[in-house]
This record gives sequence, structure tokens and C-alpha cells, in this order.
Amino acid sequence: MPWIVLATLGLGLGVRLAGFLAPWADLLPGCAFKRVTGVACATCGLTRGTLALGQGQWGAALHWYPALAILAAAAPVAVLWDLRRVWRGDPYPPLPDSRGLRVGAWLLLAGIWALQAARGI
Repeated sequence: MPWIVLATLGLGLGVRLAGFLAPWADLLPGCAFKRVTGVACATCGLTRGTLALGQGQWGAALHWYPALAILAAAAPVAVLWDLRRVWRGDPYPPLPDSRGLRVGAWLLLAGIWALQAARGI
């Protein structure tokens, strides 16, 4: 089975599980990084965003962690694209291993961190 389908199924199951666990969200410990430093970490709001997605509250998920809501919205498109590739029999393209992709990923994470810290989440 294509890896992107498995990843999306895992994301969907995780979000559904979060919806079931939402009533007990207050029992979760807070962010240790924020408690120690007073500054939001790069993933602050991710748990609350996942819980909101699990309850179908897209607006709240977008508020708590915008990247998660965008990823959840884009996942079905990626799955359909991957299934189309499998159906046509196209081979997987080789995975690029470039410094630019790694730097871009780190810059994206830094941007999310800056947004969360600026918003005080």
C-alpha cells in the first residue's frame, strides 16, 4: 500500500481518537518548554488543534495550530494523487536528498514557532 495512504489513514485515526479523548483534555500536562522558558515551543497548540479537529471544529484547529489544519485538509488530495499514480502503474519518483529541502523544512518549523510565540499560544 502506498506510504501516503498509510500516513493519511494514521492521521485520520489519530484525529478521531483525539475527538474521543477531548473530554479528558484537561488531564494532559501542559507544555514543559513553555512552563520553563515562558515562550511557546514550535508545537504549542498542536494537541489542542488535534482535539479540535477530532471534534470537527476546523476553525478552532486553524486557530490553535494552522499547519495541522492545512495538512489535514490537503491529506485527501495527496491520497487521491497517490492512488492515481498507483492505478496508472507509475513508479515512485526517487526521494530528493538536498540541502535545500532540509533548510526549507527547518525554516518552515522556525516560521511556525515564530507565529505561535508571537500569538502567545
